[in-house]
Amino acid sequence: MWRYEPLLPISSRWSSRLAVGDTPLLSLGADDGVHLWVKDDSRNPSGSLKDRATELVLAAARWLGCTQVVAASTGNAGASLACIAASQQMPATVVVPRHTPYAKLAQIRAYGAQVQVIDGTYDHAFDVAISMADAPEVCCRNTGFNPFTREGKKTCAFEIAEALGWDVPDWVVVPTGDGNILSGIATGFLDLFALGITTRVPRLLAAQASSSHSIAHDWLVSGASGASGALPSSPTPVTPNTVADSRSVSRPRDHLAALQALRMTQGECVVVTDAQIMASSQILSQRYGLWFEPSAAAGHAALSDAIACGRIEPGARVVLLGTGSGLKDPHACARVACDVGATATDLGAFAPSISPGDTIDVPMRSRP
Repeated sequence: MWRYEPLLPISSRWSSRLAVGDTPLLSLGADDGVHLWVKDDSRNPSGSLKDRATELVLAAARWLGCTQVVAASTGNAGASLACIAASQQMPATVVVPRHTPYAKLAQIRAYGAQVQVIDGTYDHAFDVAISMADAPEVCCRNTGFNPFTREGKKTCAFEIAEALGWDVPDWVVVPTGDGNILSGIATGFLDLFALGITTRVPRLLAAQASSSHSIAHDWLVSGASGASGALPSSPTPVTPNTVADSRSVSRPRDHLAALQALRMTQGECVVVTDAQIMASSQILSQRYGLWFEPSAAAGHAALSDAIACGRIEPGARVVLLGTGSGLKDPHACARVACDVGATATDLGAFAPSISPGDTIDVPMRSRP
């Protein structure tokens, strides 16, 4: 991502040793009548797009003289902070809700970060993390609170545009929780347009889970009315309960910037159910070999819905953001896995019964 240093607010001299960004844009060909690409940001060091934000935040923290970092997270931002802080040799603390997926907690601890588990929601963790950053030497990475998160995430838009020869797609589908990826992607494309590098800005499609739909609600109530309507300064609180844990937010902290991003890109919002999300997770895995966590699969579910209802027309060029690896939450993804019992029964037709103590003769092939 540092190849775009002239468009970033921090010098690369403060960067980590890790290779953040420069992830592949995969062409999936025709999918439900549109030409679909996937920006596979699960290839980042910690396995998610959040590394773009963390890389820039910690570079800024070093530049400003901070010696410690803290963040609230449902898992991905925490793993990202722990990963890049380890590379920067900065002590890190991650505040997480108790229901955070085990795989993400294991990843955070593997990088050596301190984990503070609270009996509350992500929103409670958010406030705790801010209170821990009162001292000037402590940098808070919280999404939507630290402005450098948006600046890091905009590099994803730069890479999409460059990979397509600066001919931007018609739509970019953005899985949305706090709204920070949405505002970051919009910032990137708007920067390119303002500089005359591209000739237009793609429309953004925000994908939200049905119980974590604050941004979609406020957009439909006020934002979609046109460029002249007033946008709400504070989000409508919701009660999230979704398999897409990375999008599970009651009060989106980048709410206003997300709504502004939708307005400036003539965007749309789609709300999807957990059943739709897991169905899309299965499609991405079994049709394309792309195993993303449910929070990322929400984008594909929203795309399917938008195509079905005519919001996205046949023949459109669409980029879907693959924001995080399926390894982040394997228990959720296992809900759509093949039935283990049936698979074991089927294997009986191919393999002989083996008992303890049996020896197995394996024929050896001669070398060519």
